[in-house]
Amino acid sequence: MFNLENLYSNHKLDEENESCVGCSILTKNKPCHSVMDYEKLRECDTLILSDSLKYRTGATFAFDKLELKLIKECFPSSDFVVAASVKCPGVKEADMSPDNMNLCRKHLENTIEQVKPKLVIVCGNLAMKMLIKKSGITNKRGKSYEYSTSSGHSCKVVPILHPYSIITEPRHRFLFEKDLKNAYEKYILEKVDSKSFTYKVLTEHEEVAKLAAELKDTDQPISIDIETTGLNFKKDKIQTIAISTREENYVIPCDHKDSPFKDTAKIWFYLRQILENPRSRKILHNAKFDIKFLINYGIYPVNIWDTKIMHHLIDENLPKSLMDLVKLYFSKELENL
Repeated sequence: MFNLENLYSNHKLDEENESCVGCSILTKNKPCHSVMDYEKLRECDTLILSDSLKYRTGATFAFDKLELKLIKECFPSSDFVVAASVKCPGVKEADMSPDNMNLCRKHLENTIEQVKPKLVIVCGNLAMKMLIKKSGITNKRGKSYEYSTSSGHSCKVVPILHPYSIITEPRHRFLFEKDLKNAYEKYILEKVDSKSFTYKVLTEHEEVAKLAAELKDTDQPISIDIETTGLNFKKDKIQTIAISTREENYVIPCDHKDSPFKDTAKIWFYLRQILENPRSRKILHNAKFDIKFLINYGIYPVNIWDTKIMHHLIDENLPKSLMDLVKLYFSKELENL
């Protein structure tokens, strides 16, 4: 009977590369080991990393044809190079012990030294763990991280979903394409909004009264966000309320432990005037959470527009947390996501 375990048993392991000595992957039967796929790479502003090398008909490559086709369709530029974060083919995340990762990271650093990119896009969880030592691609995709080699070359790293996961689940394609576009525009084209964000903390009754006078009859939309001491609206308190108009941003410390207001009843009276104004749209994210707390203070907001629900109506397949929406639509405004 043919033994698959012996398929590559006569293949000579490439242990001549001193950096690989001690890696347990070298003991596994594979068509090849320690393929330095970066040695002939050119310098380029964008490097896209896969998880591990693939092997077909005597050749190794970072992405298969369908994966590379998807990247070319979604990436805004044709100017990029690809490489693998693990230099042996067919390696899974479970195969990579901490010691194996540390050995292979030397090759990964050499890859970045060879390409000298401004932007490194890591596809999938294994590639992300290899480069920035973080896990959890679902929560970290679209964010940016700093990376520097031992010789001092620095670049931005943006994790994204692996193209294979898009091929198997096409509903994630918008997210994949948006993450690529945002990363390219921000770190290659350097389209960054440099406007500074400012806000004013209201610490006097007169300041809150003035704001209420301006907003109690306005027909302009205002954004509302609350910070609470916990998640239980029956016993936890509203610490602060943030109110944003087109022109200004305000923070009001209500039941905050350091609140300057001794008579908070007046503050809630002014806030009621603002939030119960039927003419203005109140824009909140996951409004049901905020509303439960506000009702506990005798405030019944009207004309509510919930960005979480609105985004679901746009595309039910996309993540809907506030940070996800920020990463999708406001990546240029925030330096560190």
